Amino acid sequence: MPDVLLIPSDHGGGMGHVSRCIYLGRRLAEQGHRVGIVLEPKHYAAGIEAGLTTFLLDTRRERWRKYQLKRPFRPTLKLKTRIWKAPIFVEFSSLAYQVPRDGYLSEKIVRHRWEILSGIVESFRPQVLVGDTHFLTRLLGARYQLPVVQITRFAGYPPDPRLIWWKAVPRDLIEPDALAPFRELLQQVGLTDVQRAEDLLRGDRYLIPSIPEIEPIASPDASTLFCGPFARDVEAPTAADVPFPSDGPRVYVSIGGGAGRSGEKRFFQVVQEAFAGTPFRVLVSTGKRIAARKFQGAVHNILFRDWVNGPAAIRWSDLVIFHGGYATMMETLLAARPALVIPSHTEQEGNGRRLEALTVGQVVCLHRNRFQPLVFQWPYGQYQMLASFDFALTPDDLRQACEQMIQSAPSETLQLFQQKLKKYQQAFDIEKALSF
Repeated sequence: MPDVLLIPSDHGGGMGHVSRCIYLGRRLAEQGHRVGIVLEPKHYAAGIEAGLTTFLLDTRRERWRKYQLKRPFRPTLKLKTRIWKAPIFVEFSSLAYQVPRDGYLSEKIVRHRWEILSGIVESFRPQVLVGDTHFLTRLLGARYQLPVVQITRFAGYPPDPRLIWWKAVPRDLIEPDALAPFRELLQQVGLTDVQRAEDLLRGDRYLIPSIPEIEPIASPDASTLFCGPFARDVEAPTAADVPFPSDGPRVYVSIGGGAGRSGEKRFFQVVQEAFAGTPFRVLVSTGKRIAARKFQGAVHNILFRDWVNGPAAIRWSDLVIFHGGYATMMETLLAARPALVIPSHTEQEGNGRRLEALTVGQVVCLHRNRFQPLVFQWPYGQYQMLASFDFALTPDDLRQACEQMIQSAPSETLQLFQQKLKKYQQAFDIEKALSF
């Protein structure tokens, strides 16, 4: 029964990678495994609350290590394009963009994180490492000769990653040289097959927290296991979860913790205008992005909250409107609810397009399909994303999309996906997955 160390990516605004690892860690602990998890300050308490041995990767101390004796003396990430507000939507093409976003701005910073993680491995002494989109997990496996299991998805599946699959990749996208800060360390641990960012996420085994229809990986081999969702089944809501009448079509709206776009206040105003005076009963979680009190009480059939029990609210609803985060998508499918996805970036849009392709959801864009380049400068050159700044969603568009989705919701299809997700989840042999 191997001891397992979980290393999720914990640099972004949301909790998707962390929640998946906590789910897996709890299941392992229930079966008697000794389980550790590495978390940064933002989500450190979540590991403690889950009852896992929790190690702190304190990236706050990096501010003392950002100065160096060679140019650039203080490595930074700068937006070179002059803009007057944050984008409503940003487009990118691969996980290469996640490297500068996650703060890997110099070999010195990579070394700092590497030393902390190495110390954790040496003190905890696991027999298996499990990573979830963390760029140093594979390197740790190489250094300590430990098997590496990677939680991954179609968008970043290392043997054949495809983040943008529903259309041609825009020519104006210029990816960063994502391997540059890792090259010295890669050479040290003897990994010579790394050609792109996704190769940093290769492993001895891949866990896909879904089913083949949702993650259509071409020709997976025996090292790739479909496990069903790494999420608990949603529970029936109580009055404390949803203190709201249920005498009309019920809509749950969640903006998500990792959205980070402009136009959020306008979006909530559109929600108010779309559903005012209608039979809909609408529960809105602002995710504390904007104080719910600024909207609460303006419309009698809309209830705003800073935070709600998301799984319970999904079960209460007839339709879920969300940003396209993977965790919420899986909770929605587990509850067999249709969805409208309003994405703020490419990965979220990809989740929405998958729901569209499966006929159980629809993408509704906040932005106009008009983009301009965003040029970034980091110590290893320039790279380019695309951004849209024009808010385009109208109350009529939102209301009509909701009405259409509720009226035409494919309940039989949703129930089939729900049943298959649960079947894969129940059949997942966690002991076999971690046996080497």
